[in-house]
Amino acid sequence: MMVKFILLNCNILHFSEAIDSVMNFIKLKKRSTVFFLNSDCVYKSFTDNEYINVLNNADMVLPDGVGLRLIIWFFGKKMLDNCNGTDFCPVLMEKLTEFRYKIFFLGGKEGVAKKAADNMRKKIPNITIVGTHSGYFKDDNQVIEKINSSGADVLFVAMGVPLQEKWIARNREHLNPRLCLGVGALLDFLSGTIPRAPKFMRLIHLEWLWRIIIEPKRMFKRYIIDGFKLFILVIKYKFSRN
Repeated sequence: MMVKFILLNCNILHFSEAIDSVMNFIKLKKRSTVFFLNSDCVYKSFTDNEYINVLNNADMVLPDGVGLRLIIWFFGKKMLDNCNGTDFCPVLMEKLTEFRYKIFFLGGKEGVAKKAADNMRKKIPNITIVGTHSGYFKDDNQVIEKINSSGADVLFVAMGVPLQEKWIARNREHLNPRLCLGVGALLDFLSGTIPRAPKFMRLIHLEWLWRIIIEPKRMFKRYIIDGFKLFILVIKYKFSRN
């Protein structure tokens, strides 16, 4: 089921095509959802049917990272571009600014979303960020009301996988923004809370190593221990089909 999702439902597009497709969702004025899929997401999907169902019902799921590139290649397909959210979303925000779409940031610890918004206003002077809220709250309805009353067209939700995807799916019919995206650690990066890997490490596909250096306890488990478990699961699945 997991690999079937990757092969059939993951949108394998060039970066620019993915940007154009997402912009078209907004222009159609329908309630759309976009998620990103990396190897950690795939690992989590093995034991979480609800998460798989949420991904399967999304309007677009974009491939993220070298781990996913290898999995897709292993099953006979080719990932055209790495559409990771940390690179994709700022480019999308520039496009949104051109059309004067309004943005809302939801997620991170207290103050992170606001700091991310402040930094993006400096980077993209005409950007319209109409509201922010931390990812720690008990009352969904109160937060949804804040988002809806802001008039936001696009909602970036940064709560981590799979919580953010499930939260969006559970509340989508009550959320007015035309587009909702699950964006993981994006606001931590945009706010400067977590430093991004140097460009040379990104170019040679070693951002995962940088993440281990910055957050060794959490990221060693994700990339090394869980990564090895995922490798075994994918191998078993591959040869169980033959």
